[in-house]
This record gives sequence, structure tokens and C-alpha cells, in this order.
Amino acid sequence: MTSDGEPRDTEVFSERQRVALRRWVAYAPRAGGKRPGDFWSRYGMPVAFLLIVVAFTSQSDAFLTLSNSQNIVRQSAVIAIAAIGVSALFISGGIDISQGPIIAFSGLATITLINLGVTDYIVIPIAVGMGAAFGAINAFFAERVKIPALIATLGTALVIRGSAFLWTGGRSIALDRDAGAFLKWLGRGLLLFIPAPFLVTLLVAAAVATALRFTVWGRHTYAIGGNQEAARTVGINIERRRTTVYILAGSLSALAGVVLAGRLASAAPNAATGAEFDIITASVLGGVSIFGGEGRVWRVLLAAILLASLSNGLVQLNVPGFWVRIVTGIVFLAALSLDRLQSNRS
Repeated sequence: MTSDGEPRDTEVFSERQRVALRRWVAYAPRAGGKRPGDFWSRYGMPVAFLLIVVAFTSQSDAFLTLSNSQNIVRQSAVIAIAAIGVSALFISGGIDISQGPIIAFSGLATITLINLGVTDYIVIPIAVGMGAAFGAINAFFAERVKIPALIATLGTALVIRGSAFLWTGGRSIALDRDAGAFLKWLGRGLLLFIPAPFLVTLLVAAAVATALRFTVWGRHTYAIGGNQEAARTVGINIERRRTTVYILAGSLSALAGVVLAGRLASAAPNAATGAEFDIITASVLGGVSIFGGEGRVWRVLLAAILLASLSNGLVQLNVPGFWVRIVTGIVFLAALSLDRLQSNRS
């Protein structure tokens, strides 16, 4: 018996079973890939993206121009950065719906500190650190106190959003004209012809994809989402490992808030209201299972660009804004339905 009264794995599993479990954990990332014979997981995202591009290009000459393409990837950056963190959390079997408030709060912190004279290069890590702290708080209630993660993160979302309104009295804060040069470049700038926010997104995607695919942390993340009890049996500390993923999700949400603040040169306590639904949609549409153990970062990035393209195209066609939300909601429900059907088949 272990010190906490649980039976040791040697008392429950044979040596052959334990070896099989350890091999499963070692190769767990492969379980997050494409299912043989599943058209959607293999080709659905590229086909859907291509159809959207063809449809809007045929209706608007401006859709496929360089400037509009830059605008699309720039707009997708905030959702994509946060969705990458949420996707890692989904893969681990966790859930978090506090991204919108964290984005707003980190944006307010960034603008306020820069206006007080703190340099951008110090402010940005501070803002990301705040997001990490919020992620740790989410993990404490979900993993230690054992409140269902959906309820726990809903509670923290309300506290964070309320704190943002309390901080500013409900008012937005504008960046001083001569302040925050790097922040503005991060939100609006170009490197050659590539928007800076998209470069940040690519760097985040590459780092998280590499960590998930090639590190012990990544293998354990897939393993605990795929089969929590089996992962526990081979010695993975579920609570500790998932806490690190909550911290990652909070940090990336805060980074998304920094990028948004740079793009707008302002911040508001009601910023990113409802963004968590777009973030979750991008994650699930990108093939990440909300039931854990499956997903790829690059597909999530493509899904975020697809959603931004859909919104951009509808606006160019002068479709009323409420229709954009209706279409996004339909995509959200369709993605969840496909995820559920695929989970049932597996």
C-alpha cells in the first residue's frame, strides 16, 4: 500500500501489464493524431478552409488581396494564441472558460503599467505572469479542491471580470501617444509582409507543438487525457501535471490580451466578452477532443484562421453582425457534435 492508502500498481497489475502501460504512455501523442478512415480528422479542416476561400473570393475581389489576408491573420492571432493553451488543457482532460476575462485583465494591466512609465519589455512578462497566476488559481480549485473544472473556472472568470471593472470603474484606458512603441508593433506591426501578431502566434504554436510532441511533459499530457487511471497507475502525478497545463493556458490567454492591447492601443474591462466561445470553437474545430487525449496544435491554428476568414468574408459581404454570431454558433455546435460522434465511435 502507498502512504495515502492506495494499492500499489504491483498489487493490481502484472509485470506485463505495467510494461504495456508504460509503453502506452511513451507513445501517447500518437493517439492524438488522425483516426484511420476518418475523413474529417484527415481532410475536413483543409477542405472547409479551401471552400470558404473559394466562396468569398468569388463574391468579393478584395477578399484574397495581400492587405486583407494580413488583416485576417492579424485578427486570428488573439483567438489562436489563447486557443493553443486551451487545446493543451483539453488534451490533458481539463477545461477552462476564463480566457475572455484574463485577456481583458492582462490588457488593462499592460496599458496601465506602460502609462506609468514601465518599459514594454518588463510589462509584457508581468502581464503573462498574471495570466500564469490565474491559471494556477484555476488549477487549485479544479485539481486540489476538486470543484468541477467548468464551475471552478466560471467562478474565477466572474471574479476576474468583476475585478477588471472595479479597477477602472468600467472605463476603457488608452495608451499614451508616445508610449509603448514595442507593444504597438507587437499588435500592429509587420516583419517584411507578415503581421507581428501572426509571428507571435507561429512562435507560440511551434513551442507548444514541440513540447507536446517531443517532451515527457507532452507525453504525460496526452496520457492523462487519454486514460487518467492508467496514467496514475504508471506513476504520473495527475494533479501536478494538469496544474502546469492550466498555468500554460492562463499564460497564453494573458499573452493574447497583450497582443490585443497592442493592436487597439487601449484596453477595456469588457474586452473579449464571449471570446471563450470562439477559443473553444477553434480548439474543437481543429480536432482537439474535449474528452481529452487527442489534438494537434497546427490544426487549431488553421481553425482560428478559418473562423477569422469566415467573419471577415461575411463582413465584406455586408452581412449583419448578428448573423456572424449565428454562423459562429452553428460552427461551434457542429464541431462539438462531430467530436462527440467521433468519441462514441472510438
